[in-house]
Amino acid sequence: MTTGTAVRNVSDARSKNRDVAELETMFDSTFEVWVRTEDGVFVSILDEEDENVPTIELAEQCEQAHLQGEPVAQQCDAGRYLLAAPIHGEGGANWFATTYVETDTPKLAVQLAKATLRDGASRKEIEQLQQDSSAYLQQLNEDLEELAFLRAMAERLALGGLSLRSENLVRYILPQLGEAASVEELYFVEGRAGGKPHIAESWKTDDCKGDVDPDVIERLVTQYRDTMADRPTVRNSFHQCAEGHLYPGVQEFVLVAVSTSMATLGWLVAINRRRPSQQGHLHPIWKLSNNELGSCEASLISTTAAMLASHAHNVALFEERESLLISVVRTLVSAIESRDPYTCGHSERVARYGRRLAREIGFDEQACERLYMTGLLHDIGKIGLSDLVLKKTGPLTEQEFAEIKQHPDLGWAILRELESMEYVLPGVLHHHERHDGKGYPDGLVGTMTPMEGRLLAVVDAFDAMTSDRPYRTGMPLEKALSILQEGAGSQWDAEIVETFLKITPDIVRIREGYRRPPLPVRKPKVAEHVQQTPKDDAGVSPTELLPS
Repeated sequence: MTTGTAVRNVSDARSKNRDVAELETMFDSTFEVWVRTEDGVFVSILDEEDENVPTIELAEQCEQAHLQGEPVAQQCDAGRYLLAAPIHGEGGANWFATTYVETDTPKLAVQLAKATLRDGASRKEIEQLQQDSSAYLQQLNEDLEELAFLRAMAERLALGGLSLRSENLVRYILPQLGEAASVEELYFVEGRAGGKPHIAESWKTDDCKGDVDPDVIERLVTQYRDTMADRPTVRNSFHQCAEGHLYPGVQEFVLVAVSTSMATLGWLVAINRRRPSQQGHLHPIWKLSNNELGSCEASLISTTAAMLASHAHNVALFEERESLLISVVRTLVSAIESRDPYTCGHSERVARYGRRLAREIGFDEQACERLYMTGLLHDIGKIGLSDLVLKKTGPLTEQEFAEIKQHPDLGWAILRELESMEYVLPGVLHHHERHDGKGYPDGLVGTMTPMEGRLLAVVDAFDAMTSDRPYRTGMPLEKALSILQEGAGSQWDAEIVETFLKITPDIVRIREGYRRPPLPVRKPKVAEHVQQTPKDDAGVSPTELLPS
């Protein structure tokens, strides 16, 4: 420091210096504060003239004192000493605090100054440790929040399984991920690589100060998605960059792709780090950590993106498998019903009625779809019946009816080896049981019959009564409903019949709206060039020599 003007820049720092304040309190005296210039001259921090400027000899002693951390005292008159204590000034500079003390024991004054400075240093160290502990505790809490979030997400995936739609999972995790990553805004942007992105879901903190326009988020994704190289893109102090003005409201962001090895499904975009309300005394390193988005946040968002992508991929595979399975089931059903034109569409209608009734009873969506599949397959065992029995237009003999009664067991035997369709077996096997125990194949009574069997018994009977058969036309709706009502409690479960009657308008709409899709017609393949049949030397075609 070479000028008085430069010295004046630290005068406020002198007034706030804790070492000076503690020395003045201890000695009940005002201390002058000095700094030694490059020329070896002492200059007052306050840039004031003072006749008691420390001597060069004392300055050298103070310089040595800084190395040893020891105050020094220089005698001026009898019983009067100039006490100089080395202190740490602004920016770590070596300052000297001086005052005059009246004493006959200068060593005691030196020891007292030393103890005062040591005590102050200890307090500052304790305060720093407390700040560090608070910062560590804050980081630990954030880590625990991250672990809790990942555990909650894993549990959600385990609970929902493959029936959990990806959009529902995104809607569930965004608020928790935003809190765990300590960001103000979080977006899930759908889109494929090269396509136009659009925001599918978003979340903001309740006290979010900014309000980033959706168009800004979509443009941000478009700008940076191609430069990611399979890694998160993290930008801090973005608003100070050259291109920052193009994205108003964005100070920091993390961009992570939600992608599988096959395709990109979208992106997670975190906007602006949430600032703690109080961080004035934190160490600069901790302040920087609290004001920026770093590897911890990027890692958490990347892990979430990987879990989302994995779940979406698994759901897609599951849906593809389910679609294939349903196609195979429909093929089997068509094979059965093709043998008896009068029952075409019966299995599909029963399946649709059953699904609607199951939903009304309180089945969840997965259980309703399983009931639908069971309805499609409930008569699969009829593929093993003879045409003589299956297509007979008149009354069945006792022996023929005994053959008909075998179709639930035949259906169970056909399907039992398919582990993924084990859930259809109770309904397939027991849809002809009666509530009073007079049904088949096992003569089960009441609730001994599985719910699927009791439910399908009602809708199967309704469709059979209202459908045309070779030996009769379908019953009017009112008559069929009356028969169901009369048989409630004896042939059918009374509560299920009551629920079925309550949704009769929906059942009628399903029935009237059902049209069996026509079988596809193959177009014959037409050859582009018709080749001429070669002839022998006599001009006779070889095919003309074949016997007619």
